[in-house]
This record gives sequence, structure tokens and C-alpha cells, in this order.
Amino acid sequence: MDKSPDLLFLSGSSHMLTRSENQRNFEPETRIIRDAEFPILGICYGHQLIGKTFGARLSDLGRMCRGFERVKILGDHPLFDDLPNEIRVPESHRQTLASVPAGFECVGESASSKVEIMVHKSRPVYGFQFHPERADEDHPDGRVLIQNVLRLSMEA
Repeated sequence: MDKSPDLLFLSGSSHMLTRSENQRNFEPETRIIRDAEFPILGICYGHQLIGKTFGARLSDLGRMCRGFERVKILGDHPLFDDLPNEIRVPESHRQTLASVPAGFECVGESASSKVEIMVHKSRPVYGFQFHPERADEDHPDGRVLIQNVLRLSMEA
């Protein structure tokens, strides 16, 4: 019997990965990310944890980034089915990835984050710097993204 999850969600956190103690505390999650044979979606801190696991550098903005922000979609990916070339999504972060991790492609950028959305080139691993789960009626793009991740996970 297969005990792998259909999709692993890695959520946001108030921890900051630029602190070495947080890197040590999240080593079990890092091993899971590195070795997983199932789909993963990292949101905010989860996105940063995936990036750090695969060698990305982090950057501290020096302030909190909050509110809805425009994200420019870069390229064509099934993740963006039924979405325009620019989406509006809710942000709540202080740190971002300063580089694209090895094996990933950056497919979305914003004014606050050059690596706003990333996808692994050969595995079903996705990272969003923003919080798609906080979509609302006026800003539904996050909801569509989650639906697309769920669909892609079922196809993996």
C-alpha cells in the first residue's frame, strides 16, 4: 500500500531561514523535500524552504511586504491555465529568494520578489512566495492557482 501523500503543502511561518537555528530546526523537512517522490507546494516560508533546500540564497527586505501585489507570469506553464499574464495575489513576507534554486525555473516575478513563482524542471514541486489561500472574491487568482496545482498533482 502506497503511503505517499497526493500533495504535500509547506505553509508559511514566522521563522526566518536566514537564521542558522531555523535551518537546523527544519532539517527533517529539508530531507523530505529533497527526497520526495510526490508533489509538493511551498507557500511563503515553504517556498523559501524549498529554495534553500536546492541551494538558493535568501534576501531580507528589511520590512514586511503585505497586501495584494501584481505578479507577472513568465512563460507558458499548465500552472497558469485559466489565468491572465498578470495576476494579483496576497503577500505577507519579509524575506524572499535572491536566486533561482538549482533544477528550478522562475515562472513569476513581482516588485518585491524576483522569484515569486517557481517550478521544478523535472519534478512536481512548486513554490509561491505569496499566499494563494488568502484569495478573495475581488482577487480570485490564488484560488485558480491552487486548483491548477491540485489538478497537476493528480496527473503526476
